Amino acid sequence: MRAFVLACAFLWALGEAKLEATQFINIKPSGQLTHEKLKLENNVICIFTYSAVGGTNEEWSMDLKQIKKKTYTCTIERPGEQSSYLYFKSFAASILDHTIDSAEVFDSKGALLQNEEFIVDDKGGSVKHKDGGFRSNLAKIVFTATKK
Repeated sequence: MRAFVLACAFLWALGEAKLEATQFINIKPSGQLTHEKLKLENNVICIFTYSAVGGTNEEWSMDLKQIKKKTYTCTIERPGEQSSYLYFKSFAASILDHTIDSAEVFDSKGALLQNEEFIVDDKGGSVKHKDGGFRSNLAKIVFTATKK
């Protein structure tokens, strides 16, 4: 009986385990539209699409975490609070088949971007630059999304 209880406790803990993955990406100022993907073991995928010019190559990180059963957070940033010297022409971030619950986007000085610089597309499930409003300064995107 004791072995059964221990096995049940182990399986319960396993089911409650949170999933998390991190990867470093090299953002190149090529001006080309580029797609980066980060995938968890359960096939949840965070996608970061961007086009940048100016500056030199920069190391960024993508972090995808499960925070509740069907809810995830994705952070895309220049690690260590480093400034970015890239000029972003565009950006979009999403978690496939999920709806964005909340999003914050920061510039190189650590200030939140204004609402006129980015949009949260609930139906498309993405946070992205706003044409005509985005000032091309990007250092961090943090968003939470729930399975549709």
